[in-house]
Amino acid sequence: MKKTKFLIRTLCCASVIACHFSSAYANGFRLPEYSSAGVATANALVADASRISAVAYNPAIMSLYNYKDNNNLFSASYINVNYETEVSTSSQTTQGTGQSSFDVPGLFVGTQISEQLSFGLLLHSPFGLETDWPTGTFSAFGGTQSLEPSLSRIKMYNANFNFSYKVASGTAIALGINQYHLLDLRFNTQATEIKGTGTGYGWNAALITQVTPNTTFGLSYRSTVQALATGTAAGVLPIELEVTFPEMLTLGLNIAFTDALNLEFDIEHTGWHVFDKLEINNRTNGANVTTSTNNWKDTLTYRTSAQYQINKHQLLFGYAYDETPQGDSKYSARIPDADRQLFSIGYQYDFGNFQFETGLMLVKFNNRTVNSSTTYVAGSEANGTSAYNSTYRSSATVLSVGINTTF
Repeated sequence: MKKTKFLIRTLCCASVIACHFSSAYANGFRLPEYSSAGVATANALVADASRISAVAYNPAIMSLYNYKDNNNLFSASYINVNYETEVSTSSQTTQGTGQSSFDVPGLFVGTQISEQLSFGLLLHSPFGLETDWPTGTFSAFGGTQSLEPSLSRIKMYNANFNFSYKVASGTAIALGINQYHLLDLRFNTQATEIKGTGTGYGWNAALITQVTPNTTFGLSYRSTVQALATGTAAGVLPIELEVTFPEMLTLGLNIAFTDALNLEFDIEHTGWHVFDKLEINNRTNGANVTTSTNNWKDTLTYRTSAQYQINKHQLLFGYAYDETPQGDSKYSARIPDADRQLFSIGYQYDFGNFQFETGLMLVKFNNRTVNSSTTYVAGSEANGTSAYNSTYRSSATVLSVGINTTF
């Protein structure tokens, strides 16, 4: 009965927090930051079985974590992202006018049902996007063309339900369901507002195993999710579009070199090839309203982190190199993406059954210069043409605080 009440309270709390998820910067439009410790370690946590907030990256950790005398896990993080972008042509430099500061809460709750079986719920925002260009940013459109981009936004959250099972000493697996909620989808032009909402479902699996007394291997997989969004164009035309979110596979190795020092090495594959085309159709008769071709490629992200323990204090460090999925052939200013490096630092204090975490991440984007030889033709699709020939610059900082506890 106690566990049932715990889960009911958890779901109620989760429903309230879910309404406040917002969008931010990403690889493509990926948001890999799930917790404060993730921010502090450049998200290299998939093989860290000692940390509650690492369960967000690998839910199988639930069945290996040392609950001690308690049966429940709780982790909550507040993540603030400051993101700025600008575009420079030969005649002007224009700042993006979209929202530049985002709050991204994260919540995980779990309960140990038996010595082998655990259940957990994760709420987070794995993807997000917001860019907004003022009229006249791209002169090829003539300032009033209906295809010149303005506000682009993907605001969503994921409710991720997982069961974890301890199959042997030092080894556990997890299976779960992902429910993606598109809260606010926008692909506006200077002349037309296009907005919608929708839902999609997928699944995930995870593994954690102790290879040697000092080495742990972790694996986490999240499937592709197709979300059907419905809404309106220009406030009156009923439309629909299918947004496909990529699969993600993360592998990691955590090595305890000493009692005080742990290092982790992760690699993540993101299947961005599914984001090849966005087709907005008339919901009444199925006629195509507009199409945006992206032709994105799959990417790899390389991460490493270090954790150094001094009594109840722990220092956290991280570095990641993140590839962009966006090539030049169909480049779009709606998502002015580029390769980047992530530098992280953080701190944890252990109060016993309660830990306080904080993290700071600096994101260094490569400048991106687009110089397409394909001339833009008025009224046609602009992706990959001279309409977007410019130099794009972006920067981001991420600050987070969080708490973890057992009870």
